[in-house]
Amino acid sequence: MALASSAVLALALTACGESDAESKSVETATTEPTDPTVTPTATAVSASASAPATGPATKGAGSQGSGNSGGSGAGAGKTSSAGTGSGRAKPVDCTTDSLKFAIKEVKSPINHALITATNTGSKPCRIYRYPALRLSENSQSETARLGPSQPQAVVTLDRGATAYAGLITASVDRNSQTKVTTSSIGLSLHGPDAGDSSTENGVDVPVPGGSLYVEDDNAQVTFWQDNVSDALAW
Repeated sequence: MALASSAVLALALTACGESDAESKSVETATTEPTDPTVTPTATAVSASASAPATGPATKGAGSQGSGNSGGSGAGAGKTSSAGTGSGRAKPVDCTTDSLKFAIKEVKSPINHALITATNTGSKPCRIYRYPALRLSENSQSETARLGPSQPQAVVTLDRGATAYAGLITASVDRNSQTKVTTSSIGLSLHGPDAGDSSTENGVDVPVPGGSLYVEDDNAQVTFWQDNVSDALAW
């Protein structure tokens, strides 16, 4: 009987040894290092799989950036356009060819006429000092200017605008040795400097009704003004 028990115990120990060996064999197999080429492939697949999810977000951001860029570009264009639209043409000097002249006798003040010069040219122009006048064929010199009438600044005429000068035609009593009735008055323009004489050949401006009483020795003309009131204030 003792012999039988020893045999059973030996069999049990043998079985346990085999079981431990198998367990160690399995553990050794599961803890072996993985082939290094497997992990990069798996990562690449993972990145590729996630690409569709990140793709639309990236595209959306790019589109928004483009939209912002477009908005900024439109703003700059608008500002630039506004800047060029507000500019004004540089004035040139007026000439008799670019002006239309007229002379009109006025009721008040008495013995006064109003001279007008309207810019019919294509650009703004500056009209200097006062009109150089020859009241009749008998006039020996230009009509005297009325010095105190000089304005603070040179008159600049936009297209279609008018400058005005007042002409004192005679003395109050109309008693002069130089009196004459004229049908037109010769007019030319002065340059910008005080010493300038008339700058070009003048034009003959007809008077209304074909007749105007003038006195060469008493006549005076104002500087060009930008309004009627200042022209007739003397």
